[in-house]
Amino acid sequence: MSAEPLQIDNDRFLINRLIEQAPTHTLVREFFMNAQENAALAPEGERTVRVYPTNIEGVRKLTFWNTGPGMSESDLRVATNLSSSINKQLALDENFGIGAKVSGLTINPEGIRYRSCKDGVIHEVTIGYDEELKTYVRFPVQFDDGKEDTVYDVTWAATSEGMPKNIDWTEVVLLGEDREHDTVERPIGRDVAVDRSYVTTQIFQRFAKFRPGVEVFINTAMTKGGGKNEEGRFRSLKPLASVIPSLPHAEQVTCPETGVIVHYVHDPKHLNHGHTLSSLKNPATQSTTFCALVHKGERYDLKNKKRWSAAAPNFGIPFGSTVLTVEIMLPEEMALPNQYRDGLTSPSDRSALTIEHFAAQVRELMPQWVKEVIKDAHPPSDDNLDDLQKDLQKLLDEFKVPTVAFSPSKALPDRVDLFDQGTDETEPAETEGVDDDVDGIFDRINERSKRATPRRVRRAPDGAKLSKETKALERVPQIEILVKPEEIEAKGIKGRAGKFYKDAQTLFVNGKYSAVDRMASELELSFSGQVEAEMLRKLVLQAAQRFTAFRVGKATCYAISKRLAEDWSVDDLDRATSPESLSVAADDYRQSLNAARKWMRTELKTESGGVTESEPV
Repeated sequence: MSAEPLQIDNDRFLINRLIEQAPTHTLVREFFMNAQENAALAPEGERTVRVYPTNIEGVRKLTFWNTGPGMSESDLRVATNLSSSINKQLALDENFGIGAKVSGLTINPEGIRYRSCKDGVIHEVTIGYDEELKTYVRFPVQFDDGKEDTVYDVTWAATSEGMPKNIDWTEVVLLGEDREHDTVERPIGRDVAVDRSYVTTQIFQRFAKFRPGVEVFINTAMTKGGGKNEEGRFRSLKPLASVIPSLPHAEQVTCPETGVIVHYVHDPKHLNHGHTLSSLKNPATQSTTFCALVHKGERYDLKNKKRWSAAAPNFGIPFGSTVLTVEIMLPEEMALPNQYRDGLTSPSDRSALTIEHFAAQVRELMPQWVKEVIKDAHPPSDDNLDDLQKDLQKLLDEFKVPTVAFSPSKALPDRVDLFDQGTDETEPAETEGVDDDVDGIFDRINERSKRATPRRVRRAPDGAKLSKETKALERVPQIEILVKPEEIEAKGIKGRAGKFYKDAQTLFVNGKYSAVDRMASELELSFSGQVEAEMLRKLVLQAAQRFTAFRVGKATCYAISKRLAEDWSVDDLDRATSPESLSVAADDYRQSLNAARKWMRTELKTESGGVTESEPV
C-alpha cells in the first residue's frame, strides 16, 4: 500500500481563517508585485503598471492595471483560487507567499474585481465574502435569459468605458468593506486613516528596484503635493536606485566574510525646501531617509523618521540620520521571506532577521565620507566634556571591566563578534606565559597605553608582567548632551534623562530633563547678583547639564561593571541602563550641587576675574 497524502477535512474553515488572520499592511505590496511581474512579460517598451481610482456607483475604488499576458475565462477561474496563480512558480524562495487574494480579501469582503484582456476579449470575475454561505466565493451574475455564471465576457462594457482591446492587460479593483467604502482614501480599512500618498509611498519604500523595463505611473490624486483632485493625470514613480546618480554621494561596500553589501546614501535636504533631494527628483512620493534590509530587490524591516533616528546610533550614526540612508543588501541564500512576506527569516532556524543583526557590519564598513557627514551633522556646542569623561573613565577602570569581546561573564556568550580589532598603529603583544587568571584579556590594549613598535621595543626583565594599564578594559561611553527638542524626541528620551546605546558605546543625555531645570534654579540662587543675569543663566544651565550628564554617566558605569557579576543576565544589564533607570539616577541632583558650585566659581573667575558665592536662600 502506498502512502496516503494528508487531506483537509474542513477546507472552508481553513480558508476563512487564512484570510481573516492575514496582515493588512501587505496589501499594496502583493497587488503591485503581481502587476509588475506580469508587466515584465510584455514586449520591451510596453511594460507598464498604472495605479488609479475607478469610479463605481459614485465611489472611488483603488485599481491596479498592468500590461503583460492577459487571462482567458479558464485562466481567471484558476487565478482566483487560493494558492494558485498564472505564470508564477510555487516556491518559498520565489514570489509566492500567502498572496494578494488573501491579504486583499481580508479588508475587501465586498469584493475584488478582476478584468483581463486576452486576444481582444475581456473577461471579468469578482471574488468576495458571501454572508449567506459564510465563506469566500466567486460571485455569480445573472443574465437576461436567467442563466448565471461567475466568469463572463465584458468586452463591450469595458471598451465603452475606454479600456483597450488591442493589447493584453489585467486590471484589479478593490471594492472594500462595503459599497460606500472609498478604497483610494482608506485602502487598508475604512477606519484606518492614511496619508494621501500612502499607496505610492508603500511601493517606493518596499521596492528597491522595479522589474527590468517596467514603468510605473500613479494617478496624481494619489500622490503628494498639488493635484489632489486631478484624477485624469499621472505621475511617474521611480525607485530610489534610479535617482541615486543625482545625489551628492552613494557607495556600496561589501563585507568579505559574509557577502553582505551595505549601501550608504547621502540624501540631504534641499537648501530652499524641507524635502530631501531624492524626494524632489521623485515628486510622486514623500521620500525620507531610512535603514532597511534588502533581499531580491525588496526591503524589509524598514525604519524611517523617528524609528531610524532612534536606532541610528547603534549603526554608528549618532547624528545625521535625517540625511543618511542605509540599505543592507543580503545575499539570496542568507534569508527567506516568511509566509506573509512581511519579514525575513534565517533559512537555518526560521528566526526573524532584522536590521539590528547587521549593525556591526554597518559600523565597520562605513566609508570616511559617511563619517564626515556624521561629523558635520553634530550639533555645535561650547561645552567640552573631556574632563567629565576622563573622570568617568577613572571610575570605570576601578572595576577592571574587560571589553565585551574578552569578557569572562557567562551572561554574554554571543557578543564576541562585536570586538573592535583596533588600528594599524600598534602590534599585538606576546601573551605566552601570562597568568591564566586574566583569560586572554591582554590580547587587547587600553587605548591610552599603546605598545612600542619594533624600533623602540626593549626586552622585559625576567618574570615581568603586563601592567594593569595595558589590560583590555572597557571604555567609557561617548557622552552627547542634546538640547534641541526635536533631537531629544527623535532619540526617544523626552521625559527621560538619557539613553545608552551599548553596541555603539554612546550615551545621549537629555539637556532639557526636569532635574536639569531644578538644579539650575538652585545654582542660580547661589550666585544671584554676582554677574550679569543672562551670563549667569547660561552658566548655571551649562553646569546643570554637565553634572546631570555625570550622574547619568556614573550610573551607566556602575551598570557596566555588573557585567562581571555571574548572576546578572543580559536582560538585567539592559534594565540597569534603561532610560528609566538613568532618569532615577539623574533625579538625585543634590549630590552634585557642591561639585557644580565649585565648577561655577572656576568658570565665573575666568569670565569676570573673581566672584563670591551668595548664601542660598
